Amino acid sequence: MRLRKTIKPTDRGAERQRANSSMFCRIIILMIVFGAVIFMGLLVRLFYLQVIQHDFYEEKAVSQQTRSTTVTADRGTIYDAKGNILAISATVQTLILSPLDVQEDNMDQDAIVNGLVEILGLDADKLRERLQKTNSAYEILRKNIEEDQADELREFIAKYHLSAGLYLVPDSKRYYPYSTMASQVIGFINADKAGAYGIEAKYEDELSGESGRVVIAKNAAGTEMLSRYANYVDAVDGDNLTLTIDATIQSYAEKILAEGIETYDIQNGGFCIVMNPNTGAVLAMASSPNYDLNDYSTLTDTELYTSLKSQLDSGTITEDEYWAQISSAQLEQWRDKNLGDTYEPGSTFKALVLAAALEEGVVDDNTMFYCPGYAVVAGTRINCSKHSGHGSQNLAQAVQNSCNPAFIAIGQKLGAEKFYDYMEKYGLMEKTGIDLPSETVGQLWSREDFTGDYGITSLATASFGQRLTVTPIRLITSIASVINGGYLLTPYVVQSVTDSDGNTVYNAEKQVVRQTVSSEVSSKVREILESVVSEGTGKNAYQAGYRIGGKTGTSETLVEGRYIVSFMGFAPADDPQVIVLLAYDNPKEVGSTNLTAGGYYISGGNMAAPMAGQLIAEILDYMGVEKEYTEDELASADVTVPNVVGCTEEAAAESLQSNGLSYRTVGSGATVTAQIPAKGATIPGNSEVILYMGEQAPTDEVEVPDLSGMTVNEVKEAFSSLGLYLRSTGTTDSPDVDIANNQDINAGSMVDRGTVIEVRFTNQVTDWDPG
Repeated sequence: MRLRKTIKPTDRGAERQRANSSMFCRIIILMIVFGAVIFMGLLVRLFYLQVIQHDFYEEKAVSQQTRSTTVTADRGTIYDAKGNILAISATVQTLILSPLDVQEDNMDQDAIVNGLVEILGLDADKLRERLQKTNSAYEILRKNIEEDQADELREFIAKYHLSAGLYLVPDSKRYYPYSTMASQVIGFINADKAGAYGIEAKYEDELSGESGRVVIAKNAAGTEMLSRYANYVDAVDGDNLTLTIDATIQSYAEKILAEGIETYDIQNGGFCIVMNPNTGAVLAMASSPNYDLNDYSTLTDTELYTSLKSQLDSGTITEDEYWAQISSAQLEQWRDKNLGDTYEPGSTFKALVLAAALEEGVVDDNTMFYCPGYAVVAGTRINCSKHSGHGSQNLAQAVQNSCNPAFIAIGQKLGAEKFYDYMEKYGLMEKTGIDLPSETVGQLWSREDFTGDYGITSLATASFGQRLTVTPIRLITSIASVINGGYLLTPYVVQSVTDSDGNTVYNAEKQVVRQTVSSEVSSKVREILESVVSEGTGKNAYQAGYRIGGKTGTSETLVEGRYIVSFMGFAPADDPQVIVLLAYDNPKEVGSTNLTAGGYYISGGNMAAPMAGQLIAEILDYMGVEKEYTEDELASADVTVPNVVGCTEEAAAESLQSNGLSYRTVGSGATVTAQIPAKGATIPGNSEVILYMGEQAPTDEVEVPDLSGMTVNEVKEAFSSLGLYLRSTGTTDSPDVDIANNQDINAGSMVDRGTVIEVRFTNQVTDWDPG
């Protein structure tokens, strides 16, 4: 028999309670688990938003609540040696469009388009396209807006309540007041406002400064709320540069370069450097062609541009070919030939060979040379500049004559080893270290090349400056070392750097690289090179009152019929304050005559020397260097014409002669009734005054004749019949040979009788003279 357990009611209640409790616990656990899962998801999402995406949402919040504007630092100003501004930055405005804000604030797009078309001349269709970029809050519509237009824009923005979608940001624009002056030296800044060429590139870090920032709170409508939040980080303006370049001397150099290019029909431009030989400071550096710094992408060669445009329009060249040639022409005008081009220096190089030979004692004043018109070296005949030969000559005469056989002999006396040693001393295989970019190095044979028959020939041609190349800056720096007392210096163009508060950050000092020759040898070199101008191939560089030394050069090139004519000159010869290197590349020859269409003989002595002499005289006048006249020069110096009207002939003669003037009479009266020139006029000494005795002087104007190719005596005769007066410059010691090549009043001009016309004369050679 089975026994049945009896369950009391109280037990059933307890059981039900335990079941409910268990269910509740399970529910709680499930809720906790479910809550934890949800919380973990939220935690992960929160971590993602606040940590991983922190920067993104912070930037978005900041952009919604603030407006940040970059404050451009003012780029440093560039001054010339006298404080004239060569480059300066001024504040302009940049117009910014925010299509996003225009859409969100439902701004009047038609008003925006019409207003900006009227004020700035923007293209309406393109502007409407920009307005449709509603995901953009920053569209640059126009840069470099001047203040007058900026004021119009501010009024327009305020009138239509467009400040959230259209606003101005201050910026800077670079201005070059002198336009083309020293363009390759100064350089320019590119579209990113960074220096691209010249000083602007070399001193980018000093000039650029550091940009600032302005952050201002704005409300939902985009209105700025200055009272809530504003943060300003000041811009640090760039440093200012003061150059060694003197704007006046630079203008002289560029003018003389341009004048020679036109006069001698130069095909490939030229270059000119003016330097203080005692410090290495560059006073002027000109290169042709140049360009306008304010419009640097436009070609200076308008004929080339017109030709290329015509070829493009006609389909002769493709668009790619067109832009390739435009780019090549731009690079050509931006390049500074003084630093980036190398050339064979020709006879100007002989100054260095002369100094080396004197320093080594292998030649002196009494060393004699014989020139039959050529030299034979290792079986090779090398001609002299004078095909008929210079005959017997001492050292000074050999330099005056620029005699190649004599310098071949000097090179042989030095020997290959010593010759090469001095080429290294002069720094010819290294850069000068000038503080400008893109300096290159010329080419010279290696020491091993100066051995054997080839080496003998190499030494011979190198001795007169052929088959080796240098840059213009290298040549003038090296030559300066043999006329400044013997010191090779580092050239420079930046004299000082000052910060925006005027504190001097840097000031340049003379840097001596090494001594090349002794002071005694340097003195002898100056003496001999002065005789080149007073008696030799450089006589066309002569300027009354100034002692000029120098050396001519006519460099052959690897292109048949192409020459570079040059002159290196310095003054005063006994204490040089300035050294000049001037060259013209490729005078256009007519046929095989060695003449240009203007009748000028192609040589450094006939072309570069007279131009360089004029340039040196202008610079010395500007620098206030006192002139020292010889007796002959004093006799022809300008004098003031006295008043002799009313005087007898005897009294008039005495007055005129006491002033170094002669006279002739017209008429037979007892007293002077008129005179030409009138009293107070300034005319050259030894000129002839016309006295009218009992008659009136003619008052009609006369036509200035074309003096090209006329000798000194022929010009005097022509002027005498017209009542005109001659002020001669250049070479006039052979009045039946020296010919006019320039006049300061153009032929055909009508002038009063008594007018003084300045005419430059040169001594034209009758034999081919590459010196």
